[in-house]
Amino acid sequence: MKVVIDGRFVLDEADLQRRLAGAFGYGPFYGYGLTALRERLAAGDPRPLELTWIHASVIRLALGNAAFRAYLDVFEAVEQADGGKPWDERFVFRLLE
Repeated sequence: MKVVIDGRFVLDEADLQRRLAGAFGYGPFYGYGLTALRERLAAGDPRPLELTWIHASVIRLALGNAAFRAYLDVFEAVEQADGGKPWDERFVFRLLE
């Protein structure tokens, strides 16, 4: 699965969470928030997954520096944890300004 989040359309953190949950197919019982996202991604849900953030500088403005860094930390940690897995079981994250 390939997911692209365009920063030009992200309004705030709640909006980003809704976009990610919808794109990843998380159902109505998804808890939203960074902790819930980290838990689902760390558990391998969904895979394979290639997440690309375009216009990331705009996402940084919408979230603020601290929240933006927290999301990057989660995505980078999950990507690193999946590094030794076969390609069809990996999470890959790309950040494009």
